[in-house]
Amino acid sequence: MALKIPIELLKIYQTARTLQFSLQARALPLITKLATGQSQPQQITIKQQLSLKQEVEKLINLDCENISKGLYPVDVLWPERPDKHIRRAIEIFRDGLQVSKRRVQKETQDFSAKEMSSMQELPDYYKRNFHFQTGGYLSEKSAELYDHQVDILFSGTTDAMRRLLLPLLKEKWPGNGEGLHFLEIAAGTGRLTRFVKLAYPQARITVTDLSWPYLAKAQENLRGLSRLDFVQAAAEKLPFTDNSFDAVLSCFLFHELPMPVRQKVLQESKRVLREAGVFAMADSVQKGDNDEFLWALERFPKDFHEPFYKNYSLHSLENLIDQAGFANLRSCVGFLTKALIAERRP
Repeated sequence: MALKIPIELLKIYQTARTLQFSLQARALPLITKLATGQSQPQQITIKQQLSLKQEVEKLINLDCENISKGLYPVDVLWPERPDKHIRRAIEIFRDGLQVSKRRVQKETQDFSAKEMSSMQELPDYYKRNFHFQTGGYLSEKSAELYDHQVDILFSGTTDAMRRLLLPLLKEKWPGNGEGLHFLEIAAGTGRLTRFVKLAYPQARITVTDLSWPYLAKAQENLRGLSRLDFVQAAAEKLPFTDNSFDAVLSCFLFHELPMPVRQKVLQESKRVLREAGVFAMADSVQKGDNDEFLWALERFPKDFHEPFYKNYSLHSLENLIDQAGFANLRSCVGFLTKALIAERRP
């Protein structure tokens, strides 16, 4: 029997979660000051803070309503052990010293010998310290800290933004996923994978990522869930036959890709989809999605190492998806993310 929790309690829990991540975010400028002697870039205005707060509340309300409607179970909110969370937060603050130094020095290719040796077969766009993080996407340490770091950046709303995909999928397939086979590209540590699996417990999911350490972390995080396959692969060069999957899923990938690679990923996704299959993705809002956040779109690639983000923000995903041969596109926006779903054209 599914656990029923009053929606107001769900909102209280989600709000408390955002508050504690916001407090961690406020501590990070102190790390920057200690590491470099410099303050972080100019803080946002009161008006911008109010806009962010309002959009966070809307996202939390939507996420809790989706749970109450049964679109996905309350298990998606299951918290990790507090001691594990605290230890990781301490490690993030310690690592923040190195991150801050890279940001000030604009060092984007700072890798250990072990990490350098793993780069030989990787595409050039991937060989960098995205977000100035230690190890880029090429180390076990990065894989351990990544989700927590992103939640500090987005005040604990990252998972709720990922889950914007689920209602769109449920419109297409309202059941438990029996007989369906999904492919997730660039799955990272498996956060979205877990939510999709909870929403579709009978579906089979093939989980891919270009990073071995992140794929290994995904296997660890998803231990105990059934009907999951793990394959190391680039999203623009998938090692699967044509017409293999009912859906291709992507989350927070496209803003980290050069335009030609974005186009190749869509072409590959269409190739491996079965007839009437869908491509579904969630990623950053773009110019024209919400004018309240134009300042954020301009600041993000400057404060973090995101070399392809400006180009991404200016080129509509809707147009790219249409040009790639998809139809019946639907979308929704929540806080700083938009989710889209489209069907493969015959």
